[in-house]
Amino acid sequence: MINRLVQFLLFYFKKFPRAYYTYRAAKKMLFFDEGVYPRMLNSEEIAVKEVLYSKGWNMCYGSNLKHEELEEKFAEYIGSKYAIAVNTGGMAIQMSLRALGLKPGDEVIHQVDTCVANAFSILNAQVTPIFADISLDTFLLSEESIESLITDRTKAIMPIHMWGNAENMDMIGALAKKHKLFILEDACLSLGSVWNGKKVGSFGDVGFFSFGCLKPLQTGEGGMIVTNNEAVARELRTIRNYGDRYKEYGTRDQNVLSWNGRISEILAAIALEQLRGYDQFLKKIEKNIFTFTAYLDSVKGFSVIGAKNNNAYSQLVLKIDECGLGMKKIKLFELFQKNNIAVWHANFEPINRLSFFKDNTWKDWVHKGDLDKVCKNYSGSFVNSEHVYGHIGIGLGRRHFLSEHNVLNLIKTIDEILKKRV
Repeated sequence: MINRLVQFLLFYFKKFPRAYYTYRAAKKMLFFDEGVYPRMLNSEEIAVKEVLYSKGWNMCYGSNLKHEELEEKFAEYIGSKYAIAVNTGGMAIQMSLRALGLKPGDEVIHQVDTCVANAFSILNAQVTPIFADISLDTFLLSEESIESLITDRTKAIMPIHMWGNAENMDMIGALAKKHKLFILEDACLSLGSVWNGKKVGSFGDVGFFSFGCLKPLQTGEGGMIVTNNEAVARELRTIRNYGDRYKEYGTRDQNVLSWNGRISEILAAIALEQLRGYDQFLKKIEKNIFTFTAYLDSVKGFSVIGAKNNNAYSQLVLKIDECGLGMKKIKLFELFQKNNIAVWHANFEPINRLSFFKDNTWKDWVHKGDLDKVCKNYSGSFVNSEHVYGHIGIGLGRRHFLSEHNVLNLIKTIDEILKKRV
């Protein structure tokens, strides 16, 4: 009886979608929406039930599968020819390196103060990460630092669009062309961000996205790779299924070391509905960001890093002037946390501070390449990254900008904190 009722509701809401959206709108009007994240952005419940009552839970079986529709819509959204759905953003990095042909001893340059997932994913693909310093103006890659690290071992640059702030892809593209390097764009935190009229992820040989923790589009886990190269797309679809070449090449054979990178149809269904509601969701966040940044214009000691539009705003990145503010960053952090303001550093701690690199554990896993250079890089000092982390960079969590109530409460709380400065 229950199964029949569910099937009827699925049929009804698919045939009359306005009824469902009216129900959702009424629910929002009846209950105060303080703004929570993650949240459902479209008809996720219906989409999941549709998969559950189908025979296609796994992407390897059935027809008209959710991951195929997701790939089509995602590529269209980003502006790329191909999209390949995978199980995590980290797996997207590993698969992309393998599909582009990088081997042990090859090196990939990325900024030092990103999530350790970047470096670990590169290492798990048996390639070597090399750390670069950042610019104090953008909190993103320093061109001079990149140039100083490029050798004949360097095969790729990995620009990371941190927290929604788009990297300077003109600079990255020029460096890659000059030195004949691949570009692997990490847009995991920046779905919908734009650089010079194009969405991030669409500039590189590959771009990748995550649907996991703190990411703009939420399914719990999951990810996506985009590319304009058909041959690379076919290799990626092969690599995500333990290298099985039958579907793409018509032969049962494996010729490249691969992983299980498959996404479940349930997660693909959620991601598809999230994507459908994403632009409207982003516009609401942007509106509240503008309210807050207008307030900041009158507050001494704060400035916004990155564009004030065309941004995914995974968090709002601020640069502080400790002198102008009249307090140290560490004190501001303490006061924010005491007053329940979701605050973090603008970027992550420099990766080479972590024990895996600091204590030379990496040597158990890296056996090819210029190991003296790698050791020097990992034990080096990254002055700008250290300064941003220690003194001038903070990030305000996205939850502050999910509703008008939240952002007004943030403004009120900061005002109260600043009034109590000694």
